[in-house]
Amino acid sequence: MIEINVGKYNLRGADWDDDDPRGIVHIWEPPRASANYVVACDPSYGLASWDRALRTEDDEKTDNCAIQVIRVGTPDVQVAEYAAPIDAEDAAAIVNFLGRMYAGADEDGQAHTIVEVQPGPGLLTQRELINTFGYTNLYLWQYLDGMATQDQKNTFGWRSSRQSRQMLWIRGTRHINKHGITINSPYLVEEMTDLVLDNFLSFTARAQWGAHDDRMVAILLGIWAANAWSFENAPEEAAKPEIVGAADYQRTAISYEDMMDSWNDRFAALHGE
Repeated sequence: MIEINVGKYNLRGADWDDDDPRGIVHIWEPPRASANYVVACDPSYGLASWDRALRTEDDEKTDNCAIQVIRVGTPDVQVAEYAAPIDAEDAAAIVNFLGRMYAGADEDGQAHTIVEVQPGPGLLTQRELINTFGYTNLYLWQYLDGMATQDQKNTFGWRSSRQSRQMLWIRGTRHINKHGITINSPYLVEEMTDLVLDNFLSFTARAQWGAHDDRMVAILLGIWAANAWSFENAPEEAAKPEIVGAADYQRTAISYEDMMDSWNDRFAALHGE
């Protein structure tokens, strides 16, 4: 694994060697000129001018902006990751950096990029990408009912609603459980172990209190864009059996393989399989 510091300071020694992965681009596979890539970003409100050199204990409670890079294929492969409590406008520079680094076979030198723009501050990220960096290879939003006004037909970015979020989680986790993507990040796997079923937003998951799910949301966005899914062929929102008594992975000595088998069983039940 290659690590690249993209902060404003030249960090050395213990700053690199500690257990905090935030503010570092983690790379598991270098760019390939012939490959196709997707960059996915789940922005956060973050902390203005946050930097690894100025970390505090309290800032670990702040939601991270998470960015995932996926090489499209069979299976898809997670090739790079970044997460840090940076604000939405600062995130654009990191997305631009990774999008151009992993341009692959794109003729314009930009990886296909999907940013969650609503709810939350992601619209600022996307506007900064366009206005400051001239980034144009952006995910085109598809309206769930297929009906968009003339002004809405060129709307970019992912918009989360109850229904779209359900579709994102159901289809994305199914793709993961069926080994449709190779996950390389131990930090993403750790987030997965913190997830619990969301009783308010049915058929999705969320982080336990005090934990994060930002990397997970970003990887799901990337999977959706990498597979060019649409709402027309996404799973319908229908009554599913409710899963109760879900395992608290944090309190068990479960291995990654057993955890994924458990997730597979739980989401298979949600699909009624």
